[in-house]
Amino acid sequence: MIALRIALALLVGAAGYVLGSMFADRLRRRVQELDEWQALLQLLQSDVAYGALELPRSLEKIARSVRQPTRTFAQRVARRLEGHVRVQDVWREELERMRTQGCLAPDDIVAIGELGDALGQFGREEHARHLEHALARVAVQRQRAADERGRGERMWRTLGATAGMALALLLL
Repeated sequence: MIALRIALALLVGAAGYVLGSMFADRLRRRVQELDEWQALLQLLQSDVAYGALELPRSLEKIARSVRQPTRTFAQRVARRLEGHVRVQDVWREELERMRTQGCLAPDDIVAIGELGDALGQFGREEHARHLEHALARVAVQRQRAADERGRGERMWRTLGATAGMALALLLL
């Protein structure tokens, strides 16, 4: 009987640690996703500056250079733009989908979403300015995310482990 209680207490303690680690991992993944967004925006900025490709072709090319879930975003936007729909609508809808699938915070989504409002409405120079602004905002969000990660990662792991151990002690 005591062995079962000890095993259960160890299991609950481990579950607390795992739960805390899951929250900490979201902080790490948010920083990685913002890094990928910076890469996507930099590549898009290059394509706009040199006027090499239309937006759907540019996004298809960029999708091969970035990781998930940003890759999926670029692929889906490129594919949907083939249907001659408004860039702004597609950008917002796909960003909303990303919000549910990724680890981005609402402020991150706003920073990226504002670029979508400008795409397809202006000339190359104005697009370049909007991309520069979006890059700056994503860089700020990335720095905030890195700061939160630095503070929050250890806190969530410690909190999860402590809560798990507290519950484990209650079970004994």
